[in-house]
Amino acid sequence: MIDFQTVGDLCSSRHIAEDEVDAAVAAYLADPLPPIFVFRQGYRLNLMKAVRNHQGARVFMEREDVGIALKRPFVRAAILQARPKG
Repeated sequence: MIDFQTVGDLCSSRHIAEDEVDAAVAAYLADPLPPIFVFRQGYRLNLMKAVRNHQGARVFMEREDVGIALKRPFVRAAILQARPKG
């Protein structure tokens, strides 16, 4: 069966912890070409693809005049709305 739950759904059901989302955001901001991020329960997420597929995050990440503090919430939103493989 294919699982269509988003990272946000999995956080709500406590399969993914908020600190894991924070770690995924930090990993992406540290390296926009990171390897696949693996959550503790085994869910895997391509962070680059998650950000690229989220219009707001993609636009903010491409802007050089915007600092990390403004990029962080957009990256977080992209990750929360993404559908990991599990």
